[in-house]
Amino acid sequence: MSIHSTDPVTGLSPVRVQVGIDAAVVANHHVCVREILPDGQVRLSRFTAPPTLAGLDMLSNRLRGYPGVVAVAEPTSMTWLALSIAMRQAGGDLSLLGARHAARLRGAIIGKDKSDVIDADVLATAGEVFTLAPLRPLTPPQLALRRAVTRRGKLVVDGNRSRRRLISLARWAFPDVWSAFAGSQPTAVAVLTRWPDLRALGSARRSTLTGVVAAHTRGVPDVPARVEAIRAAARAWTGFWEGHLDLDALAWEVAEHLHDMAEADQRIARATAQATRYWADLYGDDPLLLSVPGMGALRT
Repeated sequence: MSIHSTDPVTGLSPVRVQVGIDAAVVANHHVCVREILPDGQVRLSRFTAPPTLAGLDMLSNRLRGYPGVVAVAEPTSMTWLALSIAMRQAGGDLSLLGARHAARLRGAIIGKDKSDVIDADVLATAGEVFTLAPLRPLTPPQLALRRAVTRRGKLVVDGNRSRRRLISLARWAFPDVWSAFAGSQPTAVAVLTRWPDLRALGSARRSTLTGVVAAHTRGVPDVPARVEAIRAAARAWTGFWEGHLDLDALAWEVAEHLHDMAEADQRIARATAQATRYWADLYGDDPLLLSVPGMGALRT
């Protein structure tokens, strides 16, 4: 079904057509078609379209009566990709308006109210305020690289959260033990992975603990002193918490945080490898770029 661009009652054809789409991930897309008639009147048409193949086909058919129209949407998740294809099939195009700009425009027009219908109406007027450019989607390999890099970035953030949770726990449950690691996270992770229970850490064999600390602390001459500080602090906090804190539960919590960190590192490594493959397939190595100080292998 197509929308006829000429009003059957007045016979007037719009001099300008604006389309706003409030994209949805699990609900329906809300669409507002705003036609400006020769006499200055505005004719609004609103409809919804599910984000299914049938819904996208219906959207294309409804907007095919306006060849060359540029619809405006916010970049909600990846909904813009399917919408851009549907708009091109309708003979139009899609332009994205950042959420921050859309919020400013909404506030200027209608205050702080928000709904899907209102958003579609607001987006339809975006061309009166912003300079809009038709969306030019990336090629499939470029999009795959972008999504892999984006996922890697989110995984790095999640991994940092796991580390901060462990640090937060250590700072109140056994701060002296954490201080005895002397700022070496590899040492802290290795020691607590082997001895998550303060009681076991406090009674750990000196030679075994020394081997673990030395293996994760390079070029530091005071390894024996660190080992003694770790063992003494663990014994002291074991005594302090007696009758006040379940040390078995504390050990379980430490182990869980360490497990979360290990899983995060594995996910980051997989995403890094995938993004690297996509990059190499697209661009290969660039000796000149990699020769710039600070450039080179990707680090977390």
